[in-house]
Amino acid sequence: MDKRLATIEEDGWQLDDGEVIGEAHPETFWVPPLEDRQALQPGQLVKLIFRIVTTDEQDRDEQHVERMWVVVTGREGDLYSGELDNQPYCTEEMEPGMPLWFEPRHVINIHSDEE
Repeated sequence: MDKRLATIEEDGWQLDDGEVIGEAHPETFWVPPLEDRQALQPGQLVKLIFRIVTTDEQDRDEQHVERMWVVVTGREGDLYSGELDNQPYCTEEMEPGMPLWFEPRHVINIHSDEE
């Protein structure tokens, strides 16, 4: 797996920046504290926002946004590695276990055993 963030152009999907969304909508969109997002450990579950492009029956691009859980598998520098823990509704091209890279800014939730 290449150590890079996915892009729509190369991968057909990319991650939305939770920090930007939280700053734009502070009353309705909460993100975990930065120190928590920077201290993730392997095995933790985090929620990320995936922007996915699919093609419809008329060969037109359709954009979908799905919030999905990812299992943290490691960290290299500023990038976390993880594996998708959900099956997206909009495509079968992505599936649980798919490896990916993300940054703390992408994390919109951290699962705790209390949930």
